[in-house]
Amino acid sequence: MSPYEIGVCTWSLQAPDIVTSLSKIKHELNLNLAQLGFFDDSVLDEANDAKILADVAASGVNLSGTCVGFVGEDYSTIQAIARTGGYVPDDTFDHRYAITARVAEITRKLGVKIFTVHVGFVPEEKGAVYDKVVDRLKRIADLLGEKGLTLTMESGQEAPDDLMAFMDAVDAPNVTANFDPANLILYGVAEPMAALDVLKGRIGHVHMKDATWSKSPRESWGEEVVLGTGEAKIPDLVAKLEADGYTGPLVIEREAGETRVADIQKAVELLNSLP
Repeated sequence: MSPYEIGVCTWSLQAPDIVTSLSKIKHELNLNLAQLGFFDDSVLDEANDAKILADVAASGVNLSGTCVGFVGEDYSTIQAIARTGGYVPDDTFDHRYAITARVAEITRKLGVKIFTVHVGFVPEEKGAVYDKVVDRLKRIADLLGEKGLTLTMESGQEAPDDLMAFMDAVDAPNVTANFDPANLILYGVAEPMAALDVLKGRIGHVHMKDATWSKSPRESWGEEVVLGTGEAKIPDLVAKLEADGYTGPLVIEREAGETRVADIQKAVELLNSLP
């Protein structure tokens, strides 16, 4: 049996609300851990906080952390999300900063420490735009640090060396990587096993997701598939995470397919079968 606690990202269930998501995780998947996602502007209304906290407490499900996404992010193509993702676009930054501040406060109230986000495509070349994004992430890291939170940047769109260099440039003690092996394949940037060598010691949270490579890496998406059926070498990855000293949870993320619960059940079975 895997030594790791296994959880599920709430958005994987495509449920209409927190109560339904956590109920499915608890009663259909028989798991006690979730990562709670926030992906619309309703979080701006602080009056909703009390219900969120009550719903989570009543569910009996623990949280590994939270995750935030933003209205207007376009994942239709790699090129579209490069234009619209995260904290990079100038015209949306102030609004997304406000969303981030609210989700950070909810995260603090929930008593968890991990805050995950796709920060956007970091420019490949150093210069004014790169420096601007670094400064924005410093602001985000400071905001989260004041609340005792760790920013776990989603891996995937940058090559691992570039992600490490960017985290070093931000130079904040509460910035780590959320390691998602499938994203590295979907975006076409790196083999997950090799990426672990680069990111060793900087991984704060892990998503369990699998994928197959595109015929045109970096130009078109690869395909997300059921955990263990793709090219991420999940058993080897989990063994390497353990050997490298990672002790956090393995949180299953399934963002494709029409049989999400069944697919996640297969993922749980795979992870539980690992030595």
